Amino acid sequence: MKKIHVIVKYFYPVTAGIETNILETYSVLAKKGWDVTVHTSKDEYLSKNSLPDTETIRGIKVIRYSFISDNIGFFPNLDWTQADLVCLHNFNVFFWRVFFYVFWLKITGLKKFALVLTPHGGFIPEWFQASLWVKTAKYLYDRLLGVSLINLTVDKIRAVSEWERQEIIKKGINPSKVVTITNGVENEAYLDIDKLASSQFKRDVKQLGRYIIQVGRIYKIKNYETTIKALPNIPGDIKYVIVGPSEKNLDYKNSLVKLADNLGVIHRVVFLGVVRGIDKYYLIKHAQMMVHMALWESFCNVVHEGLSQGLVCIVANAYALPYLIKDGVNGYLVDTFDSNELAAKINYVLQNADSQKILSMKKLNQQLGLKDSWNNVAEKMNQLYLSL
Repeated sequence: MKKIHVIVKYFYPVTAGIETNILETYSVLAKKGWDVTVHTSKDEYLSKNSLPDTETIRGIKVIRYSFISDNIGFFPNLDWTQADLVCLHNFNVFFWRVFFYVFWLKITGLKKFALVLTPHGGFIPEWFQASLWVKTAKYLYDRLLGVSLINLTVDKIRAVSEWERQEIIKKGINPSKVVTITNGVENEAYLDIDKLASSQFKRDVKQLGRYIIQVGRIYKIKNYETTIKALPNIPGDIKYVIVGPSEKNLDYKNSLVKLADNLGVIHRVVFLGVVRGIDKYYLIKHAQMMVHMALWESFCNVVHEGLSQGLVCIVANAYALPYLIKDGVNGYLVDTFDSNELAAKINYVLQNADSQKILSMKKLNQQLGLKDSWNNVAEKMNQLYLSL
């Protein structure tokens, strides 16, 4: 069996984009005969050292470590001489320890494995909200040291979107190292969701009435406030359902609650927390539309999931989102902070829900969203990994 060692800060039961990507693809690779071990922290977003040291999840062996700090992180305890692939997911600062060690193995002739980096946008993040000190540190690490270390040690970089591939190359990464393999949707997206969702959950969703939905962790970069500001200008029965985990610092979530209260729409903003599997897709399918005004995305799994259920998606006209949504074709693009234009687009979709244009858009979206399953993505990764 070929041995893959995956290194990442968080893993399941954390279920944001990176963690879902790893779980859904490497579980398929495990079924194909790869020996997969994930090296990760014991942390969840809201708790530290809360997860077991070892376990097996869907055929993936998991080894967890105490996460010291963003700079130090952890160093994976693995047999580097027996590894076939070492795969880094995200571009965390603590990866510098891995890069330097791999570089030493390479110059001493001891490196016998391939090193693969999937940055998930982490190499080209949006920094404008960070402090000057953080911006400076990130620039020195990513743009100077990071580029050199990647070019010297990494055998392949998997970009999750064509936008990310182009941006990585612009920053100085060797183009021959970069390949694009986009993300997929879970198997549940292809099932009879209305039949398989739990009865209690169906009743809960029915009690919501009409709603628009956004899926994602409760974090500043997701820009929930623009949609909250749009609520007073759309029909009063429409709720804004937010699905996703809160980060440990609840200041941002509390600021959203305060904003909604000040605008008189607090009763229309619903934080549902984490919803998984069939229930998640049922919730998406029965929304009026999906709204995603994030400040920055390198792909956006959740918009892909919205498309798979035939939703019209209104998204921010920034970064990788226009690669998924074409304005007026399968959804609408709105300037990131323009709550008035967002409200106008929401109203248009609501008022024209039964029109031929919107119905055709929904049909096209379902075809686009179901085109790539995680199984298909995993097979592309399998071929790439075998070639290395």
